[in-house]
Amino acid sequence: ECAIKVFKTTLNEFKNRDKYIKDDFRFKDRFSKLNPRKIIRMWAEKEMHNLTRMQKAGIPCPTVVLLKKHILVMSFIGHDQVPAPKLKEVKLSNEEMKDAYYQTLHLMQQLYNECTLVHADLSEYNMLWHAGKVWLIDVSQSVEPTHPHGLEFLFRDCRNVSQFFQKGGVTEALNERELFNAVSGLNISADNEADFLAEIEALEKMNEDHIQKNGRKAASFLKDDGSPPVLSAD
Repeated sequence: ECAIKVFKTTLNEFKNRDKYIKDDFRFKDRFSKLNPRKIIRMWAEKEMHNLTRMQKAGIPCPTVVLLKKHILVMSFIGHDQVPAPKLKEVKLSNEEMKDAYYQTLHLMQQLYNECTLVHADLSEYNMLWHAGKVWLIDVSQSVEPTHPHGLEFLFRDCRNVSQFFQKGGVTEALNERELFNAVSGLNISADNEADFLAEIEALEKMNEDHIQKNGRKAASFLKDDGSPPVLSAD
């Protein structure tokens, strides 16, 4: 069984979504030279690359079968032609909900630290529940943490995840600021959300200035052993 995803968009949607790809260093050089039709193909290519990274890290996600132009064929998450439900749709017991929360926390950390990616649209609508596991889907917009808005996207993901599991009765669920620090390891300290976001924006600005001055590789904060980039709050 396979799932087929056909990438298409209206001009208005295109304008809203281009920020996820025009500043992604992996595609930035090509973006300005392409018309909207070809950029839609690039969206499909971006999802393929992101899923491949996730697959290598062992993150439960669809496996890429084939990419042709703006059509992506992936493995089907479900059983007997019935797709796995989204976390938004499934009724979980208290223990299952708690388990799903800790799985999600671990997946976000894996995505950030092992795949060097931020989902950038993570919520209960694009996490599936299948065979007792949380599966991540819809990663065409996912970016690296060093993207000019990567940390802001991560904070938004953390807010969505925290709110969903807190409303679902998981008393252990971290709030969005605690979750952001747990995923990123940045340990930003601020007394309120406005100051926290200001710290995030300052880090992004510092990183962007570093890129402008030294080039992307110098700004990726690679460790000596070649492990994934880690932004520093110092």
